[in-house]
Amino acid sequence: MATSRFFNMPPFASTWNKSKVSLQRVNITSNAIQKTVRFSVINCSLKINHTQPALNDEIRVPSVIKEMENEEITSPSVAGRLVKGGPVFQQNVSVRSFEIDSEYKMSTKAIMNYLQEASLNYAKKLGLTIDTRFGITPGMRKMDLVWVFRGMHIEVDRYPCWGEVVQILHWTCASGRTGVRFDWTINDINTGETLVRASCLAVMMNKNTRKTCKLPEEVKDEIKAYLREDVEPIVEAFKYSCPQTEAMDHIKTGLTPGWNDLDVNYHVNNAKYLDWILESTPDSIRDRHELWKMNFEYRKECLKDDVIQSLSRVVPSNEKNREIEVEHVLRLESGHQVLRARTVWRTYSHSCRGINSMKIIF
Repeated sequence: MATSRFFNMPPFASTWNKSKVSLQRVNITSNAIQKTVRFSVINCSLKINHTQPALNDEIRVPSVIKEMENEEITSPSVAGRLVKGGPVFQQNVSVRSFEIDSEYKMSTKAIMNYLQEASLNYAKKLGLTIDTRFGITPGMRKMDLVWVFRGMHIEVDRYPCWGEVVQILHWTCASGRTGVRFDWTINDINTGETLVRASCLAVMMNKNTRKTCKLPEEVKDEIKAYLREDVEPIVEAFKYSCPQTEAMDHIKTGLTPGWNDLDVNYHVNNAKYLDWILESTPDSIRDRHELWKMNFEYRKECLKDDVIQSLSRVVPSNEKNREIEVEHVLRLESGHQVLRARTVWRTYSHSCRGINSMKIIF
């Protein structure tokens, strides 16, 4: 089971007044997962209390959180803030009506967009973004380089409901010689419950040749002060074999991106790929289940005039297994693969319908 970790902010910004807080770890259970980790706020010095993990399964608190001991913090701004000068970025957001699905829960696509937004705001707070270029350092601009996602892994323990305020924590880690790993958690700001965990590998791409390249030394020097070397991924990618496209029997063709699907690098935003893989996911799965785990392998960028085919296959499983796994491939009409993915679905764990009163916190 992947570890859960975060820094819990108090529900009302006005009560902070530069007070110190304490992180206390407790184990909780839910229908979605066997356990998660919660840190509660206590008005005293920052201290981590280690308790025995449930079911003899180790739960680790990452060093980026341990280093927050005795850290004085102030009320967060709308654009987020740096914790302890840079190792962790924290931002609070409210789930809005245009970000929810038919069950009044934050959509998976909205979650992916918030993760990307947190990364860009983090770079901006660090002073690594120049002009209006998102996340582009001076060295990257000189060499015409941009960041692109190579792989994304997301696990949703519970979907936030409309009106809930959640806290996003984000940090970055070195990943070999070619890339940088981004880690996030999304947490309930009131209870401290870990709702979403995500990890992503980002690499450099030359925007002129549209090819990936190694991380240049100049760029390494610009960002190395903010890269962690000693932190394990917040969620591990689940391994699976190469999808067999010839066995995929759910196919949707003629999918095309619109102008609103393009990002600042003029290729399709990574969250759009989720829309496309759902197009070929059987209705019987989408109608009765919710996405639990997602594993994306981005293989080729998609541009404005590309036409996409979406292929899916339900993976055979033991009848006693209540989880449903689906393999996905997005490819161009020429046959070149744009994305490989695997999703795990579970029966609906909860619904946000019928909630008559919401504590919307500002």
